[in-house]
Order: sequence, then structure tokens, then C-alpha cells
Amino acid sequence: MHLLSLPKDEAIVKDVISKIDYSNALVPNCTTELLEKTCDEALHYGFAAVAVFPVCGAYVAKRLAGSAVHSQVAVGFPMGNHRIETKLHEAGLALEDGVQELDMVMNLHQFFSGNFAAVEEEVRQLSKLAEGYGVETKLILETGYLDDAQKLTAGKIAVNGGAKFIKTCTGFGPGRATVHDVALLLEHFGSQVKIKASGGIASLDDAAGFIEMGASRSAGRHNIIEQLEQMGYTP
Repeated sequence: MHLLSLPKDEAIVKDVISKIDYSNALVPNCTTELLEKTCDEALHYGFAAVAVFPVCGAYVAKRLAGSAVHSQVAVGFPMGNHRIETKLHEAGLALEDGVQELDMVMNLHQFFSGNFAAVEEEVRQLSKLAEGYGVETKLILETGYLDDAQKLTAGKIAVNGGAKFIKTCTGFGPGRATVHDVALLLEHFGSQVKIKASGGIASLDDAAGFIEMGASRSAGRHNIIEQLEQMGYTP
């Protein structure tokens, strides 16, 4: 992907922005002021969603209600090693708050212990719960901990469990979105589920590259806004 510039790439920039989950407020020290600023920026530029921790879900769902920008809550962050009852309760509260998307971290303890059926059952139950609200679930594999064979095993779990997306990383672990991982997931699962590139997305150009590869979504933080401002982009 070439470096984006205006005005020649304006259509590409607009399309990429519409596929970015804006995670600027997905930080431990998030304040109400940051939530408000993040929502305002997402609405102004037209991002796909605003990603937040569960305690912020109700605020964001209300703030974005009626807009094209989805409210998105992180479930089981950041390591995924919660009891299934905890994740389901956490997800249920977010859904009752009106959240429109759920991003759930795979249970890494169960996965690395070889309890794949338990991991898949967790995905299945959460996906079924979300579907009752018309909400899609993304399963975060945390690819930085996995070799390629494990990524494929985790991908099968996501598909069989009914997740609508496979997401690479939380951004809180050792991994980051890579061309290799996104290509691997697209090759093996791209016809069955959507793929989200997440973790270490350093620029709008990075996001555009993953979208061009076939990813349906990319994560992005405030560095995306800074680049848009430098480009002189106005929605």
C-alpha cells in the first residue's frame, strides 16, 4: 500500500476510516472527558465503532445512539482468563446497556491447557447471547502468544463457536497485527468470518494496507486523527 495523500486518495481514506474501530478511550486511565472527546472524534470522522471497557459501555452507547458509529465493549480484557459465567454476565450487562458490538478475549488458560472444547463452548454461549440482541461478537486470539498452528486451531474455534469476526490482538499483550497473521487468517477463514487487524496499528496507511488485504476492520488510536489533521482531511 502506497502512502496515502490528498486529494488523490480521498475516496480510499474515507473508506478506511469507515472500517476503523477507534480505541482511543480503551485505556486504563480513561476519563469521562476522554470518552466524550473520543465519541466526538468518531462521529466527526465517521469511524466504524468506539471501543471501550465495560464500565464505559452505557455512556458510549447513549452518546452514539442513532448514529452510524457503533458502541463496542471489550469483554474479558485483557487476558481472557475469566470464568465463563463472568464473561457472560459482563457481556449481558453491556448488551442491556445497548452496546452494539462485543470483542471478547479467548480464554488463554483453557486454550494452552488443551481444553479446546471449553474455549469453543464459551465462544458459542457468548455468541448466542449476543445474537439475541442482534449484536456481532469478535473473538480476539491474542496472536502474539500463538504459533501458526495454534492460530489455525483458535481460528477454527472462533468459526465453530459462531463468532462473526476473528481479531488478532488486544493491544495489551506482546503481539501486534502483522501482514503474515492477517494473510493466514484470511486464507483459512476469510470465507467464513470477517477478520479484524488489531494491535500496533501505527498509521492510517497501516490500516489501509490491512483493509486492502481483505480485513473488514482495523483498530486505530489517536495517531490516526493526527495523520488526518496533517493531511488536511475534512469529512
